[in-house]
Amino acid sequence: MKIRFLTVKSWLIATIGALLGINLAGCDEEWGTEEYGCPQGTYRVKGTVTDVNGTPLAGIGVGRVYTESGGVVLPDMRFLDTTDADGRYEVSHPALPNERLNVDFVDVDGPENGLYRDTTVTVSAPNSAFHGGDGNWNYGTAEITQNVTLKPAE
Repeated sequence: MKIRFLTVKSWLIATIGALLGINLAGCDEEWGTEEYGCPQGTYRVKGTVTDVNGTPLAGIGVGRVYTESGGVVLPDMRFLDTTDADGRYEVSHPALPNERLNVDFVDVDGPENGLYRDTTVTVSAPNSAFHGGDGNWNYGTAEITQNVTLKPAE
């Protein structure tokens, strides 16, 4: 009887928490930031992609942003941006402060501008880098400049 009471009590607590917008499961790597009720911010990652000689590269697919703990990436969302004629890009992704995000850079334009190796960079930002949020559930936005140099494909 005691086990049944604890099961009912746990269910009631979880239900009430969900109705109040409280995520009782937590916001750790196991559950991810997509869970309802997890506070988060937005990482805005921007920069320039160049070759080893410093020449800006146009047509490089930038995206497939994901946390180091994993996460589902939908095929139609693989690239969030493509570098412009000056090699510039900008992508945004929600995540917790101090969370490490991986950003992929992939040569998607073929041999037009040369062939380059796919590259993944990891970025993160401390709490102090986030601005414009309410300080509670919305941490605001952290801007990160990440310049990338792609090596030629072999």
